[in-house]
Amino acid sequence: MIVGIILIQAVTFAILSGIVASNKNRDPAGWGVIGLLFGLFGFIAVVAVGEGEETQSSSDQNSQPSGEGEFDPDEHEKKCPMCAEYIKLEARRCKHCGHEFSKEKVERQVEEIRESVKGSESASEGEKDERNYKSDEYDTEEILSTHDFNGVGMCEDCDYTREYVKANNYVCPGS
Repeated sequence: MIVGIILIQAVTFAILSGIVASNKNRDPAGWGVIGLLFGLFGFIAVVAVGEGEETQSSSDQNSQPSGEGEFDPDEHEKKCPMCAEYIKLEARRCKHCGHEFSKEKVERQVEEIRESVKGSESASEGEKDERNYKSDEYDTEEILSTHDFNGVGMCEDCDYTREYVKANNYVCPGS
């Protein structure tokens, strides 16, 4: 009778651990075994672990040419000029302090980051526009010092982001 109850409990925790693991992009079979062997402790462990990264299938990986990524604005952040907290690039309102960005400014920031991503890809292929760009003989810190980021992450003079400046060795024309 007791063995039956323990077996039902173990199977229950195995199933629950597998379900929770699956929802967190983890291996449900592996976590199911842990739930089966360790019962409540295995279930608590799977609840405590963070989400796993999503993996692409091999056919998805082969469909994209190597070295060429699509721009995803969700992978980029900007710094709020009021509270200095990082928020999503496309956000129109800071979730920390409520500072609002105009639609035009958000669109411009997204386009600049998109261009910097494209610029870094083309820079690796040797296709730099020579206007206001310096060769690799210049130090990154020296180039960054030509900009006035003022803690915002975007130069007040040329309106380029710190990432764009680094990727393209862009010297601010206002300096």
